[in-house]
Amino acid sequence: MNRLLNPPVVVAALVLLLAGAGALGWLWLRDGRVTPATIVILFVPIALLIAGTAAWGADRSQIGITAWALTMFGTLVPAIYVMRSGPDSWLAQWHFMAAFGVAYFAIMVVSMLWLAAWTAWVAPAPGAMPLPEHRLKRRIESLANAGLDLRVERPADRPEQLLVTRAFRGGKRTIGVRLTFVSAGHCVRAREVSLVRGDKPMNAGEARMSSGLRPRDGTHPDADTIYDASLTLTPPRESIRRGLGLHVTDDRVEIAGDTEAAANPANLAHVLTELVHQSGWGWQGVFADWQKSCR
Repeated sequence: MNRLLNPPVVVAALVLLLAGAGALGWLWLRDGRVTPATIVILFVPIALLIAGTAAWGADRSQIGITAWALTMFGTLVPAIYVMRSGPDSWLAQWHFMAAFGVAYFAIMVVSMLWLAAWTAWVAPAPGAMPLPEHRLKRRIESLANAGLDLRVERPADRPEQLLVTRAFRGGKRTIGVRLTFVSAGHCVRAREVSLVRGDKPMNAGEARMSSGLRPRDGTHPDADTIYDASLTLTPPRESIRRGLGLHVTDDRVEIAGDTEAAANPANLAHVLTELVHQSGWGWQGVFADWQKSCR
């Protein structure tokens, strides 16, 4: 995978160029001239994008996250420079602030939705013929007999779906993945949900969750028990998927690699992604039901 020619990097570069061009145009209209130093400063975000993409991981999710973070903050560099190099009162440049602000939020929202879909997509394994849908479902159901404490259900009213859940910590927590099979495009849309039913905090972040005020006298934790339901999306990590060592024979699946990683509830999506990938289908993580397309 070429890091610099990935769609997120190309789109991020175009957005940064657009922001720089807009700032240069405003400077020209306001001051009538643009110095070489100004051009260098306004195009620094492009250099940061190239350096960050080349230096950090080649994994699909890492490229997407890097491109998003550098685009989100990098596009603000031209605006801040323009404001600081103008009149002391920023309100004197309200035309620029309004135009840049509207363009920033509009482009960032569209970019985020597109980039999230790209980051959560895993293409079928090269050369793998896509299995019929019923055989892929049998493979997923066989995971329950592969040493993983899973439950696989077929909703009676939704024949195109499977619900895969993993309960842990005495059933107080559940991670579930609802799989929707799109046979026409040989793609599986995956929607994840995390449930906590009255469990103790597992980390400092959870300890700060609270439904009400509690004394901070050292005798009461921030949260005695946690109840939470949240949609999640696990960014695909090729290194984790490869380490699982899924071995498929006909419609049976065995864990031949890192069994501890495969049994980790947080890696449920990685296990399913690798199985779908090896079966010749694409994997598309989604946040909401209205996301119907696969990349």
